Amino acid sequence: MNDTNGQLLLLNQLGMSHRSVDQLDQAADYLGRALTLARTAGNRTEEAHALNLLGLIHLRTRRLEAAAAHFAQSIGIFREVSGDRWAASALSNLAGAHLEAGCLREAEAAIQAALAAHRALDSRQSVGNALWLTAELHRERGEIEAAREAIDEALKIALSLRNRGLEGFWLLSLGDIQRVDGQHGDALASYRRSAMLHRRLGDRSREALAWRGTGRTYAAMDRHGEAAAFHRQAAAVHRDLRAEWELAVELDHLAATLHPQAPDAARAHWAESLTHLTPYTDPRAESLRSRLERRLTEIDG
Repeated sequence: MNDTNGQLLLLNQLGMSHRSVDQLDQAADYLGRALTLARTAGNRTEEAHALNLLGLIHLRTRRLEAAAAHFAQSIGIFREVSGDRWAASALSNLAGAHLEAGCLREAEAAIQAALAAHRALDSRQSVGNALWLTAELHRERGEIEAAREAIDEALKIALSLRNRGLEGFWLLSLGDIQRVDGQHGDALASYRRSAMLHRRLGDRSREALAWRGTGRTYAAMDRHGEAAAFHRQAAAVHRDLRAEWELAVELDHLAATLHPQAPDAARAHWAESLTHLTPYTDPRAESLRSRLERRLTEIDG
């Protein structure tokens, strides 16, 4: 291994290591240096890896437009250098960025391409991830039967792989689908198991997402006291983790649960939620910001 290749390997490894412990600024610095070095050395494969990894940093920090741009560049390069498996992985990442932003048409194209590629490569875990994305897309479009088929197939893969992390995460989607379909008891069971698995794995963020689903289900059942308790519990975790986007979303759900019985408390939570949206400019964030501003205007009369 020559010195440049060794440096590239080290920088990318350092970037991934810092990302794994949520030291995202340091991760972005190492990966940015790797990208510059790879381009200077004309190493297209390592350039694509650095772009994909930087995209994941942007995805984690909800800089979704930048994430999508990095993933798209990496896909093009991976295809040039015959990195089919890595191109498929970056396609899934691109789909996730579009879906998170609320760009459903773009997400659909990327999801379909990623699912076809992963099936051709017979990569079961990656197929499962693409199926999860498929389920999320269908649910957002109100296509509940198709969403259920996709998430059921994904969960079968997680169970066959005995991967409790994937099972717990994809159970969140199953719970959302069941909740939207009015299957409240089943939804609560799915969220309960998801929370249990994530607690065993030490993933506080995803455990809090299970509490969010539980709260939304109790709200749908008109059990608002229990709903508010779960949303408060989830909000406390997101606040502790400094997860600004998740905290903004949680506070919105908490406010909706409290209103109209406690309009002053609801207003305070909606107002705080709005402050946490400041860094975000993607379509989904803009939609939430507009809705919160309308709610505050309605309350203030």
